Amino acid sequence: YAYTLEKRDTKEKVDSQVIIDMCVRCHSYAKTALQRRTPEDWTKLANMHSGVLPMWLYQLQDVLDWDETLAACLTELSKRFPLETPEWKQWVSSRPKAGEGKWVVAGYQAGKGAYGGEIELKKTGDAFYSYAGTVEFESGEKQPIGGKATLYGGYAWRASGTLAGKPIREVFHISMDGSTFTGVRFDDPHFELRGVETRTFAGSSPRILSVMPKALKAGTKDATVTVVGTGLSKEVSLGDGVNVKKVVSATPTKVVVTVDVADKAAAGYRAAKAGSAAGGNLFAVYSAVDYIKVVPSPAMSRTGGLGYAVKQLVQFDAMSFSKGADGAAGTGDDIEIGRVPAAWKVVELASSNEDHDVEFVGTIDANGLFTPGNEGPNPKRAMQENNMGDVWVTASWAGPGGGTLFARGYLLATIPLYVQRPVQ
Repeated sequence: YAYTLEKRDTKEKVDSQVIIDMCVRCHSYAKTALQRRTPEDWTKLANMHSGVLPMWLYQLQDVLDWDETLAACLTELSKRFPLETPEWKQWVSSRPKAGEGKWVVAGYQAGKGAYGGEIELKKTGDAFYSYAGTVEFESGEKQPIGGKATLYGGYAWRASGTLAGKPIREVFHISMDGSTFTGVRFDDPHFELRGVETRTFAGSSPRILSVMPKALKAGTKDATVTVVGTGLSKEVSLGDGVNVKKVVSATPTKVVVTVDVADKAAAGYRAAKAGSAAGGNLFAVYSAVDYIKVVPSPAMSRTGGLGYAVKQLVQFDAMSFSKGADGAAGTGDDIEIGRVPAAWKVVELASSNEDHDVEFVGTIDANGLFTPGNEGPNPKRAMQENNMGDVWVTASWAGPGGGTLFARGYLLATIPLYVQRPVQ
C-alpha cells in the first residue's frame, strides 16, 4: 500500500465489501491498510469517527443494521491488520540497519529515461542519515544528488534533498535483510515528476540492477551497453547472438561494454551476467519496433498556479514495443524497447457539444510534459467554466525503417486538490 505514500495515482482493488461500505467510500483503502492496531484500538478509531464526524451514521444510511455492520467491519480490520504479525516479530528480532558507505542506484524517470549512479551514506544519529552522490542518465547527463534522511522504524526512509540543485523528497522502504531500498524520489512540490528507484548496498551479494539500453535490435553494431549493479566483473554476457567486443570501463558497480548483435539473433528477453552477478529480463533483442504506447494512460492533471494550489503536471512518454514471437500486439511476449522522441499533441475528445476543452485544459511541450491551465473560472469559456476537461494526448514517431507510428492516451484535467491531508 505504499502507493499512497509515494503519491501514485492508483485504481484500488478491495476484496471486502464491509470495508468498502465503512471505510473506502470516504478515503483510500491504503489509508486504512497502512495502519496496524489491536482490536481495542480499531474500536477506538471507529468511536473517534462518531465523535468527530457525528453525521457519518446518516451518510451511511444505506447500511441498514448499523451495529451489526460496524461489528463486522471491526472484526475484519482486526483480522487483516493486527498490531502484531509474524513478519513484524521477525523484523523486530533481526532489525538490520542501513549500512554506511556506498550504495548503488538504478531507476527510471519519465521524460528522461533510465539512470544509474552511486551515493555515499553516512549516519548522523540514531535514525538519521546524510547522503551525497551522482546519478547518470542513459543520455550521458550527470546530476548531483544529496540530502538528509530519517529512517523511521528501521525500514521507512523519508528524505529531503536536492537533485541538480532542485529540491526533492524521497519515500523508500528497506528490504528485510537491510540491503535494498525501493521507492521513489520526486520533485518538490511537483510529486508527479519522479524517479522510480532501487538502491542496493554496494557490499551486498552480486546482483545486476539494470542494463542500459534494455533492448537492442538484431543486427546492431558497435552499441554501447552499461550494466549497473553490485559485485560486477568485466566478464559480461547478454545471451546468445550478442557479442561483447570491448570492455570500455569496469568497476564493481558499473561496467560499460561495446557489443554487436547478430543479424539472426533470437528475439526475446535473456539473462544478463557480469561475472557472478546476474539479472533476469533486464535485456532483450528485438526484430522491429511494431507499435508505441502513450504512458501513462489514463492520466490526470490538476489546475492551479494562482497561489492557492500547485499545478499537477503530467510527464508523458512514448514507449516503443516489439510484438514478440507470436506476432500479436499486446500479448505477454511483447518486448518493451524504451522511450522514443515523439511529436506530441493535445486533441479534442468530444464529451459534449461545443466544449472546446483542448483550447483551455493546458499545453504539452516537445518532451511530452503537460502543463494544465490556471485554476478558477475562465471568462473566455462558456458560462465561465474552469479550465477542466478530458482530452486525448497523441504521440507520433517516424521510425528509422520508414513509416510513422501513432498512439494516444486519455487525460483528465480536473480541479485542484485544495485539502492536503497528513498522508499526502
